[in-house]
Order: sequence, then C-alpha cells, then structure tokens
Amino acid sequence: MTVLKEYKNSIACAQRLKQEIDSLRPLTKKQLNELKEYYRIGLTYSSNALEGNSLTETETKVVLEEGITIGGKLIKDHLEALGHSDAYNVLLKLATHDQIREKDVRDLHKFFYFRLNQKAAGINIAQNKFLSQAQILYHQHRANYAHSCVILHTKFHF
Repeated sequence: MTVLKEYKNSIACAQRLKQEIDSLRPLTKKQLNELKEYYRIGLTYSSNALEGNSLTETETKVVLEEGITIGGKLIKDHLEALGHSDAYNVLLKLATHDQIREKDVRDLHKFFYFRLNQKAAGINIAQNKFLSQAQILYHQHRANYAHSCVILHTKFHF
C-alpha cells in the first residue's frame, strides 16, 4: 500500500470516527473525563512500554489512579508513568493552541523526565533508539489507534 493510499485511508477513518462522535454529541462532562483518562492511561502505557518500561497497562492504571507502587517493579518505571501522565495533561492544553512551538515540545520532555533526571529534562539528546521487531509489531496497532485519537482530539478538542 502506498503512503498516499494509507494517508487517504487514515483521513477516511478519521472522518468516519468524527461522524460517529458527532452522533453521540453532546458528550457529558463525565464521558469527556472518562475518554481523557482512557487515553491518558493507554498512551502512557504504550509509550513507556516502547522504551522498555516493565509496568503492564493495569499496573500503569493503578500507579496513575491510586498512587500505589507495584511490588518488584523499578522505581524508574513508576516515575516514567507519572511523568508521561503529567506530559499528557500538558499536551491536552497544547491541543487547544493554534501552534506548538519547540519550547512546548521541550516543556513536554521536562514534564516527562524531571523526576528521572532533572539535569537532562528538556534537553535534546542525539541518541539512536533501537526497537526489536516484536516491539514494533506489538505497538503498531496501538500507534495507529493513538494516531486517530490525536487527530480527533486536536480537531475536535475533547
């Protein structure tokens, strides 16, 4: 499948999802909060798992919602989850802006990373990341789903 065809398919999918969402409008405040929480947890888990975080999606949910640490898991993994969740909340606010600047991206990195390494938080690091084929395949479907969420969120401002 060509890139252009994939793009057109993604746009068509986003338009179908928009129609589906529009048919459910107006969403209640409770429904909006549930959607935000669903994606905050799911995107936090997916992103951190790609980086080698050992928390499962359920464990990520417990850490974020209850503030409980998971026995036998690294503190670093808990801090990554908390930082990513904070960055997600900032991203929701940025989605209402007309543009996102480089400073905004660095600020997102600061929110994510400051608990782990305050000196490196918000600093560009030129480092290659290597992912295994299993990681790529496992998260590919989640990335496609997340991409649709980002399109909908930025366009329709949940």
